[in-house]
Amino acid sequence: MSLKVPAQLIEAVHRAAEKAFPEECCGFLIGAVPNGFEKPGRTVMVEEIQALPNGWEAGSRTHRYQIDPKIFAKTEAELSGTGKGIVGLYHSHPSVPAWPSPFDLMMAWPCYSYWIVSVIEGKIHDSRSWMRGEDGRNFVEENIVEEN
Repeated sequence: MSLKVPAQLIEAVHRAAEKAFPEECCGFLIGAVPNGFEKPGRTVMVEEIQALPNGWEAGSRTHRYQIDPKIFAKTEAELSGTGKGIVGLYHSHPSVPAWPSPFDLMMAWPCYSYWIVSVIEGKIHDSRSWMRGEDGRNFVEENIVEEN
């Protein structure tokens, strides 16, 4: 399983994560939805990112993110017919590893890539991507492949 991301988008997500510290940043990963999107082993190519506001209340943004469902629906509608869709989400983990939390698992949808960026003391520490397992009880790590 791979998440292919152009170098400039990796840099943009990392900058957003550092800028948001000590809060979590979040956004969409957009690209062509590949055949077999729902299957383990698939490869997803990110063509653009869309930074979004963290909709969680201010006191909880250090350990939670929330994307407004209206923004989700609006973005999907705008992408309809373009050959692109939301293929995943990114968010940061301030002061903790880039491993999905139990809350991340509870909120995860099937098929999507979940790219998590760990920020320790305001600097990028780690960057990893995950897909929810088929049974919904765990995550499976996918490789992040930097594209030039």
